[in-house]
Amino acid sequence: METVAIVGTGRMGSLLARKLSEKYKLILIDKDVRRCGMLARELGAEGTMEYSLLSEADFIIIALPASIIPGAIGEIKPFLKQEHILINISTDTNMEAFAPLKNCCKLVSAKIIGHALQIDFGELPLIMIDGENEKARNKTAEIFGNIGAVKFGPEKIVAEINHIASEEGIKAAYNIQNRLKQLNIPEEYMSFAIRNVACGTMNAYAVGDAGPFAREIIKKLNQNQN
Repeated sequence: METVAIVGTGRMGSLLARKLSEKYKLILIDKDVRRCGMLARELGAEGTMEYSLLSEADFIIIALPASIIPGAIGEIKPFLKQEHILINISTDTNMEAFAPLKNCCKLVSAKIIGHALQIDFGELPLIMIDGENEKARNKTAEIFGNIGAVKFGPEKIVAEINHIASEEGIKAAYNIQNRLKQLNIPEEYMSFAIRNVACGTMNAYAVGDAGPFAREIIKKLNQNQN
C-alpha cells in the first residue's frame, strides 16, 4: 500500500484524510498535535508534528493555509527525496512558491473547485491537476480521483473561479439576510433560508433543474440584461 503524507489537518486536510484512508497508508503532520492525533486515531493513521516522517511517504500533500506555506517550505526541504511527489492544494499558492524545492522532488498542484463542507456532504468537486512531470500528474490524478472529478489544466484558473464564486455567494447570503431582517423575520429562520432554500435553488440552477418560480426569475434577469 502506498503512503500519503498530509501536511495540515484543517478543514480540507482532514477531509482528504478521511477520503483517502481506506486506499492509502496515511501520515498526518500538523503543529496542532492534538487535532492531528485525534484524526490519526480516528482513521488508524500515524499522527505527528515531525516533518522527518515525510521521508517514509510516497506522496506529500501540502494542505496548509497560504500564509504558512513559505515558512513550511524550509522545514520540509531537508526530508524530501527525488522520488517524492509533492502536491500543493492551496488555492492561493501557485507553483512558483515551491521553486526552492524544484530539484528536491516532483512538484504538482491539485487545486480543488469545491468547498470542504459541501464535499463532505457529498457534493462532487472538480480537481485541476497541473505540473511539468507527466507521470507525477497522472499519479496525482489517481489519488484525487478518490475525491472528485479530475482534469488537467492550468492551476491559476481555480483561484479565479473560487474567488468569484465565494464573493458572489457571500453577497447573496448577505442580501438574503438583510431582506429578511427588513421583514422582521426571526434570526433563527435565516440559516434555513440561506443553507436550504438558497443553496438548493443555486444547486438546481447549476445543473439545469430550476423549477417554474426560478425559471421565471431567470427569464426576467435575461430580459434586464438585454
